Amino acid sequence: MNVETLRIWRAPARLLFSAAGLFVLSACVSIPNEPYANAPVDGNSSAAGQVAAAAARNAPYPTFADIPQAPGDVRSVEGWNMAVNGTEAEREQLLAETAPSTFSLADTEGFIAAERAAIAYDPADVPGAGQAAESAAWAKSMRERATPPPRPR
Repeated sequence: MNVETLRIWRAPARLLFSAAGLFVLSACVSIPNEPYANAPVDGNSSAAGQVAAAAARNAPYPTFADIPQAPGDVRSVEGWNMAVNGTEAEREQLLAETAPSTFSLADTEGFIAAERAAIAYDPADVPGAGQAAESAAWAKSMRERATPPPRPR
């Protein structure tokens, strides 16, 4: 054994460590059985009456027999398992449907033709150069009329 370690365990140190241990143990013993039994209740609280009545009532401690039965309409473990597995299967299906290999940006003209065939597309509905210039002039006039918001204070 190390000489330094032996020096620590000489009589004065043993006495000091023993006294410290007894002090710690006595602090644990001095805790009252019900530390909040005489605690004041806030009179302005809406539950003050119920708290005072519950504290004044001398009732026995509850037992395990007092625990109510589990309700019957709760999902079983197997039900939770099925729900989780179903959600994970839906996730895998979504990932498979949206994977990068499921679509491409090729043949965009064919896609446009198919979509235009599906709707009532009239090429005359596309705005011409005159209508685009008119829209740009209107937007410019609106920007000139607009006033900036006031600065925050």
